[in-house]
Amino acid sequence: MRTTYISALLWVICLASVASAQQSAPKYQVMGIGGAGGMFVPSISPTDPKLMFIACDMSGTYRSTDGGQTWAMYHWKQLSSSLRCRPAFGKDAIYWTSGNQMKVSRDGGATWEPLVAGEQPWKTEEPVRIAVADGDKALIVGTSGGLYVSGDAGKTWKKAADGAVRDLAVVDADVYSLSANGLSVGRNGGKTWEAINVTMPGGQPGFSVSGANDGNQTVLYVANKSGITQSKDGGKTWQVVDNKSKCNVVLVPQKQTQVAWAAQEAPGQDVFITKDGGKTWTSCFRMEGQGGNVERSWVQTQLKWGYNISPLGLGIDPSNPQVAMISTQGDFYITRDSGKSWQQLMNKPIGKQGNDPGFRYQCNGLEVTSCWQTLFDPNDDQKMYIAYTDIGFSRSVDRGQTWISATEGCPWGNTYYQVVFDPTIKGKLYAACSSRHDIPHWTHIDANRNQQGGVCVSDNYGQSWKVLGTGLPKLPCTSIALDPKTSGAGLTMYVTLYEGGVYKSTDGGQTWQNKSNGLGNKGNNHAFMVKVHPKTGNLFCSITAFRNNATFAVPGGIWKSTDGGENWTDISKSLDLRWPTGFAFDPNDENIIYLAAATAPQFDQGGMYKTTDGGKTWKQAINDAAIAKSGGTGYSQEMFVTLHPDHPDWVYLSSGSHGLWLSQDSGATWKHFDAIPFTSITRLAWDPKDHEIMYVTTFGGGVWKGPAVP
Repeated sequence: MRTTYISALLWVICLASVASAQQSAPKYQVMGIGGAGGMFVPSISPTDPKLMFIACDMSGTYRSTDGGQTWAMYHWKQLSSSLRCRPAFGKDAIYWTSGNQMKVSRDGGATWEPLVAGEQPWKTEEPVRIAVADGDKALIVGTSGGLYVSGDAGKTWKKAADGAVRDLAVVDADVYSLSANGLSVGRNGGKTWEAINVTMPGGQPGFSVSGANDGNQTVLYVANKSGITQSKDGGKTWQVVDNKSKCNVVLVPQKQTQVAWAAQEAPGQDVFITKDGGKTWTSCFRMEGQGGNVERSWVQTQLKWGYNISPLGLGIDPSNPQVAMISTQGDFYITRDSGKSWQQLMNKPIGKQGNDPGFRYQCNGLEVTSCWQTLFDPNDDQKMYIAYTDIGFSRSVDRGQTWISATEGCPWGNTYYQVVFDPTIKGKLYAACSSRHDIPHWTHIDANRNQQGGVCVSDNYGQSWKVLGTGLPKLPCTSIALDPKTSGAGLTMYVTLYEGGVYKSTDGGQTWQNKSNGLGNKGNNHAFMVKVHPKTGNLFCSITAFRNNATFAVPGGIWKSTDGGENWTDISKSLDLRWPTGFAFDPNDENIIYLAAATAPQFDQGGMYKTTDGGKTWKQAINDAAIAKSGGTGYSQEMFVTLHPDHPDWVYLSSGSHGLWLSQDSGATWKHFDAIPFTSITRLAWDPKDHEIMYVTTFGGGVWKGPAVP
């Protein structure tokens, strides 16, 4: 999936996150189609096979207590950005990383607290492996810069070796460390260390080490991209046992030496098992074709993605040799029969119901994808929709209980940035679509790289789509707006095209013309959002950032047109904003405008700006410093502003880095939604039957339903 600047910012936030846990029952419940994002480090407790963990590349960290049937995301103050390190299970505690901070749980992973307060012993180095030995007394952390050992359960630490650690393995009281300098063993929980000579296939360094003792012998494996080497005497002598599979990771269930698992992780696609102590290795993960043994997820059957096993994507049950797990850049599977068959764990397949046009899936909590919008059909509130990054669009006919993937016919089905309903024709939807995702996040505010997009229309409640009209250049389409005073054949529509400005149609989208005179600044035509004021019919358009490496030379802002887009005027020029994003205006007074902005390098402008005189003067209603007090430190990346449908003085500010904020006095004072577990928020929607219930769309954590007030 994506490695975004936002993810990096979330990483920074986690380093300084508040240690207190969210103890109360969750106020917000997640929904979505499930999976379809990068998942990493699937792990099972050695003492409880139903206790599982997994992490996502969009910062979410998840726990299951029922063997993977359902999952719950940790609040970001508990655990976040844990994908670079597997959890380590001790006798009475579990250890895991949140960013580069070590956390410990003493209640089966229900709650977590910092093991070491303040600066970590490894400072800014990245932990990549954790090991526990000697009855929880010995903790060993391998980082990007060295090996750190504690003999007193984390109270004191010493650096045992320099060099980037690649893997750690514990066999009884011994700890094996594989680093850039080779293989070494720490006796008695790492009190003393000695080097082990091991010759790897192809002369390449080892990437993975694992082993077990069956009561008679200690068997070790070291894997690299050329094969697997084995020792049956604790590392004294070695022999190559596999040079065909090209596996670069190996894991061994404990207290036995006959079974081991290996995988071709990133960019590999296969899993191997040995049941005879390493003599033979058998491929056991076949996605399709003759002998296919995988219950393919909807990502494979509907989106038809390929797959690569994620780094640290192989997991096993340490106490059951028959159980292994595989996570990929979209899927998550488990086998409980030694690789004979694999089942997916990322949602619950429901199947077709009646005359359904597609296969239904039910959320099981493992929501790892980025969403732009949640919608209720104005003519039938049983029908719901989610507009996504990467997976396009999904629809529900039972108010969000189950979901159907729905991008058929759209040539730019990667991303649906915004969807609107025709004002008079039931079942007709218009969508702003793009093959380029994640605008306006850091990774996607540079020059367009030949990605395309446009407007699509559905005449059957989103079941299928087709390209609408002619005259639009094939550029990423990021927003769409309808003139509420028009309808039918004369419906007037406006769209924003990334590097194309604003286009207008006066015939229901059949033909389009560019209407960008005066819009944007020279060198920056990154049109992001267009809106029509419901009373005056005047247009407003935001121009987001143009990033050249780390330079933001040309400002953006918000422009206004009073003549249907023929001419535009910059009404935020005095702000000189380098990374403006979304905006909202008072539906009763177009002079009251709220504009969100992100902080760019050398431009600490993050927060929200307000004008009450149509842009003649502006005031910053909330800034980086205020946001950091509740949302955590780090540069703020505000993305959208939304007003409550019943209270135009209730202003919601969505952040890509610091969660969701609400002002109930038009921006004078603010409250933070601490109960929402995810920090990257996009748009909001309200339950049409109850405006006290809100749907919070996130960038990487699905859609959350809960109260509209903190």
